[in-house]
Amino acid sequence: WKGVGKSSVGNSILGRRYFESGQETELCLRRQALVCGRRVTIVDTPGWDWFSVRRTPKRIRQESQRGAALLRPGPHTLLLVLPVVSSLTARKRRTLLAHIETLFGDSACLHTMVLFSCGDWLGRTPIEEHILRGGRELQRLLEYCGNYYHVLDSKTPGKDRSVSVLLDKIEEMIRENGDKAFLPIQEEWCKSQFYFQHLFFKVN
Repeated sequence: WKGVGKSSVGNSILGRRYFESGQETELCLRRQALVCGRRVTIVDTPGWDWFSVRRTPKRIRQESQRGAALLRPGPHTLLLVLPVVSSLTARKRRTLLAHIETLFGDSACLHTMVLFSCGDWLGRTPIEEHILRGGRELQRLLEYCGNYYHVLDSKTPGKDRSVSVLLDKIEEMIRENGDKAFLPIQEEWCKSQFYFQHLFFKVN
């Protein structure tokens, strides 16, 4: 979604300020860095509307589609960025799942990880406790994604020690999916609509 901190999360993972944070992302941007001994490539994309696919401008949908094509043969993981300070209502969750299933098919949940941003707001509260307090809608979203989730403190790039743990989780997900890239770039796919808000992620 718009304003969830995707750019800051991308900076935290890559260890420096590659993406401009604090302003709305208009164009996809691909950046790569060596992180914890892995070559990591991230594509930051524009956000989409919180409540309706139809309210997402066509130019944003087209730009998001272009973002996927920046990674060949395709991204390995979709990181769904969700601030810990936000609440997930039934309407938001339904809209989110409608996007995922329509655009990526029934197996999309196998390649999607919920990445909580603004982790510093948790203080000493464990993320598991936050999830319990977040209500049934948040828990249903995590269940849909196979309970793959992680939390980052995205305020200081290069200082979050949990990035290595995040990469381990992503590599575990990749192995479970047969080491295959998600959304392989092909002609019929490039013609489809694509308006999901996320960070594309690839590990080599």
